[in-house]
Amino acid sequence: MEPSPTPRVVVRGEVTLRVPPSHATLSITATGRDRRQDRALAQLGEHQQQVTELLQRFSDRVTRHSTAGVSVRPELAEKNRVTGYVASVTTQVRIDDVDRVGEVAVAAAGLEGCSLWGPSWRLDRDAPEYGQARTEAISEALSRARGYAAAVGSSVTGLVELRDVGTGAMAPMAFAAGGARMRGAAAAAPELDLEPALQEVHGAVEAVFTLSPPDLDALA
Repeated sequence: MEPSPTPRVVVRGEVTLRVPPSHATLSITATGRDRRQDRALAQLGEHQQQVTELLQRFSDRVTRHSTAGVSVRPELAEKNRVTGYVASVTTQVRIDDVDRVGEVAVAAAGLEGCSLWGPSWRLDRDAPEYGQARTEAISEALSRARGYAAAVGSSVTGLVELRDVGTGAMAPMAFAAGGARMRGAAAAAPELDLEPALQEVHGAVEAVFTLSPPDLDALA
């Protein structure tokens, strides 16, 4: 007589954490516009110099920055007649101290000939919250397995298989002060109290556990 197969239970553990972002990104675009291309480029150089000076002034807050794009294009009227030129440079700025993003954003919004987009809130790929989500998902799976086992008068005796079915960052939650597009202005800059958007970190596992023989008579 063949021995009875070892009882097994297949469960899924899933958890979603809502955590603060690791950093924010601002995009600052300096623009030059003139009927002549050389003057548009010269104007762009002046406006871009303001961005450089801003980055130097906030060097203690800016983690890193890089050029995201350069554009020089003609402005066309009817019959493709060139009426002028527009030149621009976009700089992406990363700020790890998310509580100080507003200070940099206000300063950037006040630059002449520049526009601002952001902030974009993100969680670093190596953030410990990803590991925390996986661990909590495994705990959830084990808790479910124990619940099923108890329901049939059994207990969990071992782990057969553990499969990661999804761990990652989901779309950020809504937040009070979202991305804003602002043009540089000469007026006194206001203070901005930006609230970082909480990031959703999702973890999910599938697990197969072995069980002790169930006490089905006790359930009758």
